[in-house]
Amino acid sequence: MKKGPSEKGFFFKAFIGLLTAFSAYLLYSTFQESTTSASPSDLRDQIETVFLDSWNDYKTYAWGYDVYHPLSHQKSNMYGSNGKPLGWIIVDALDTIMLMYNSTQTHKQEFANEIQLVETWINDVLDYDIDVSVSIFETTIRMLGGLLSGYYLSKELQVGNPDIYLNKAIDLADRLLPAFDATSTGIPYSSINLHTGESVKNHVDDGASSTAEFTTLQLEFKYLSAITGDPAYWEAAEAVYTPLYEENDLLHTFHGLVPIYVYPDNAKFHGQNIRLGSRGDSFYEYLLKQYLQTHEPVYYKLYRQSMEGMKQFLLAKSEPSGLVFIGEREHGLYGPLSPKMDHLVCFMGGLLAMGATEGLQISKAREQPFWDTKHEEDWNLAKSLTRTCYEMYHQVPSGLASEIVVFNKGNSFRPNYWKSSKGDFFIKPADTHNLQRPETVESIMFLYHLTKDQKYRDWGREIFQSFRIHTSVNCQGPNKNCVFTSLSDVISKPTKKGDNLESFWLAETLKYLYLLFLDDVDLSSVVFNTEAHPFPVLPGELLTQKKLFTGWSI
Repeated sequence: MKKGPSEKGFFFKAFIGLLTAFSAYLLYSTFQESTTSASPSDLRDQIETVFLDSWNDYKTYAWGYDVYHPLSHQKSNMYGSNGKPLGWIIVDALDTIMLMYNSTQTHKQEFANEIQLVETWINDVLDYDIDVSVSIFETTIRMLGGLLSGYYLSKELQVGNPDIYLNKAIDLADRLLPAFDATSTGIPYSSINLHTGESVKNHVDDGASSTAEFTTLQLEFKYLSAITGDPAYWEAAEAVYTPLYEENDLLHTFHGLVPIYVYPDNAKFHGQNIRLGSRGDSFYEYLLKQYLQTHEPVYYKLYRQSMEGMKQFLLAKSEPSGLVFIGEREHGLYGPLSPKMDHLVCFMGGLLAMGATEGLQISKAREQPFWDTKHEEDWNLAKSLTRTCYEMYHQVPSGLASEIVVFNKGNSFRPNYWKSSKGDFFIKPADTHNLQRPETVESIMFLYHLTKDQKYRDWGREIFQSFRIHTSVNCQGPNKNCVFTSLSDVISKPTKKGDNLESFWLAETLKYLYLLFLDDVDLSSVVFNTEAHPFPVLPGELLTQKKLFTGWSI
């Protein structure tokens, strides 16, 4: 019988599928051999190589642009800007380049060249007088945070010209600052036009802002006040807390837990959805990190209240392994607990560990006057949650976590959900993608440096290997041009590739992996913002000298 076109197509696709699978196997074998027996310095070198592969591909096809698709080589700028970029990828990646430059054993000159290239571009090209409305939250954590950490590390490591980064940060912050004056509450709308200064409400959710949006600006604005001596940034960013807590009786009615939307004009909550994933996550993160940055007692008290509320209302365990997870209350504190958990929630292991130890190794932390049963409880929970997030990788065929999982509580299964290898969680068809997010390796990095327990490096090595194998393209052959991209499906093998380079792959994920395999990381002297940009802890004498102090109380 003569073969029709469909049969030829079938056999051709089958052949290509086998070839792809065989190539993936060869790649897996090569990477596995180079990773499983590698020393920390070897692993740092491998992480540097992955970073440079991603970075050089971006430079080749999309230099200067904010958005890059590494498979199609398409590029664009954020928020519809036709002419001027925000530096979304370049500024976000800057401090990773600086940290790798400081520790590399094999790529010193390469990283030195990249620092000079970035510095020149920021000085000569980057211009924030852009006639577009930008997210205050995203622009602050990525661009303002990246410039400020660039300033800090440029001075600390004595590389480049720190004034270039500071001057650009001041210009950007001054363009964001009017947003706090647009409402009577001081809570900004979601966006602001960097050219006109016009504030813009959220176009959805009845105009409400995400709670995390305006409570994740404080580290950046406070640090800027500390280095410039101008209190305006500090005062504007901290003023959002008084209406938020007072208008909603947050400590008593809500036990320190926040619905994920707030109306900026009256500070009232919109809806009842309470979760530590998207739109809620970094509210809790910045309560603790402000305390770690400035040691203002009020922020630790608020963090403590929120963590006790989380333990009371959001914690649960999976079946059959008893993995501890943080669920959601979609209909308020006293509604049913949803076993859904975003990968974003995996920052909580590291946060709780830092809240317990204040950056000291656990053996030293337990000797401090502040140590008590609550700190011990937080520490144990930090370890349990970090293990859960590791299992979200380990129980998936590709070794990479999906964007969201639904934990097995005995009644969570649906016929079209994928079930993990041990049965602890399910993945919905719409949630199988992986954006190369950092939160799990972030917590693993913190837990390693606070314990020096080798298992955390083993977990991180396993996850890095999975990223290296399954998010890479074109990594074989003499003319290889190895690039890395997001995934649309982590369950199938070979993995289905997406086509996007998220800036946090360079700014966070690879940075936290790199720090995991550094030996001397002092977590008591530095605070990472929610985009992994490091700022120094601010000593009390400096704050007194600059007349910077907490301007509100409960």
